[in-house]
Amino acid sequence: MNKDYKFLEKHKNEFRTTYKSLKGKKWSLDFPVFLFDRDWFKLTKVSLYHLEKELKPDNSQEAPEIIQYQQLLKEGHDQLFAIQQCWHEFGIEDFHRSLRNSSKWEKRGNQGWTFKKYASLIIGYRQIIENQEISIPIIILGRSHKEAHHIEWISQEFISALQMPG
Repeated sequence: MNKDYKFLEKHKNEFRTTYKSLKGKKWSLDFPVFLFDRDWFKLTKVSLYHLEKELKPDNSQEAPEIIQYQQLLKEGHDQLFAIQQCWHEFGIEDFHRSLRNSSKWEKRGNQGWTFKKYASLIIGYRQIIENQEISIPIIILGRSHKEAHHIEWISQEFISALQMPG
């Protein structure tokens, strides 16, 4: 965990309590994930099951229409040619729906929180727990729409380093 983050004492207590509560538990989607808003020092704990609702992942760039379009552009094809190819392969309506969704996410700023990152978090978390270790993901929310959210892990080392409340 990055030591530059400042947590309030109530956050540290929540980390310790949650960490202890996971010892010996079997994997489930009820395992916790923390979301930390540095600007407001707001810490939210949600279950993996509810994470997708709390922090919607962007899967717009993973739509087959968009992947094909970007691949054609990468190969050096003209933009108009790429659009026409995608119209032919996916249909005009589906291609433009995917393009609009992709554009909406860029404007709204999901801050790099993609479906791949979401799925990778779940897979990695499950592996940790099934290896009978404990680490809890904490998603550090980006401060602006240009700063990506990123994942840190609350590990035994982090818990041990927390000062005990005086």
